Amino acid sequence: MEPLRSPLWLENTSLFTVPVRITVVVLYREKALKSLNKKLKSVLPVLVAVAFAIGCKPVFAEDALVHPALSHPTAASGVPAPVKVSSPGGFGHKEGLEFAKTPEYKKEFDKAIDSAKLHCVEFIKANPNSLNKAIISDLDETLLDNRPYFQDVKKDFTWADFEKWVFKAKAPNLPATAEFLKWARDQGFAIIFLTGRPENMRVVTTANLIKNKVAYDGLFMRGDNDKRPASKFKAEVRKKIESMGFKIVVNIGDQDSDLAGGFAINGEKLPNKLYFVQ
Repeated sequence: MEPLRSPLWLENTSLFTVPVRITVVVLYREKALKSLNKKLKSVLPVLVAVAFAIGCKPVFAEDALVHPALSHPTAASGVPAPVKVSSPGGFGHKEGLEFAKTPEYKKEFDKAIDSAKLHCVEFIKANPNSLNKAIISDLDETLLDNRPYFQDVKKDFTWADFEKWVFKAKAPNLPATAEFLKWARDQGFAIIFLTGRPENMRVVTTANLIKNKVAYDGLFMRGDNDKRPASKFKAEVRKKIESMGFKIVVNIGDQDSDLAGGFAINGEKLPNKLYFVQ
């Protein structure tokens, strides 16, 4: 019987060089992996944000009232004003900006938020095992603060100027609303945004919400060619949401048209004198 032989590369290698070669290979691989891992960490957050903004469908993308973000991969501006926005007596950029500085504005805002939170607490007590509770929230002047836009243009609302502002995705949060929505989501409420913004603004709106660290579960937007009055459009979407099985505990917005039409246990009106949506 022939004696067992070592692999060929071991026969021509001293005992000293074997561990050295292995060590060099291991160290080289560790260095390469560390370098690759560092590069991935630097680009991964950007890739995730871009993929979410342009490639992900909204939670309720199957709804015929909502078009998925893929419908607008380039997020181009130029869609005509979807609804009439006016500045009747007592409304306007000057009136709205001045009113927002008053104690009355803060009192009305805080009262609405406190009432919304109270209704959530009462619902949880009465329905401790509920899994379908939801909050519907408007965006502009409810969560997103467009006062910087009005301070910059120094004139009443126009769709062309507003669209340019929206595409910058720079609107800050209104802190009281942001804190309430975060609290509600921590209590198990689905946070669903229902905005009059058209679908061509989905990507930039999503980017704005991501930038503001807003966690949410659905974003319903108006179709680009949808000319229904805001009150009719929003009521029909809320009806659709409830038909999915959700129970809308609180509906919150800054316009009467945000709340009209029912399909919510409670409606909370936030103050706004910058403009009026019919």
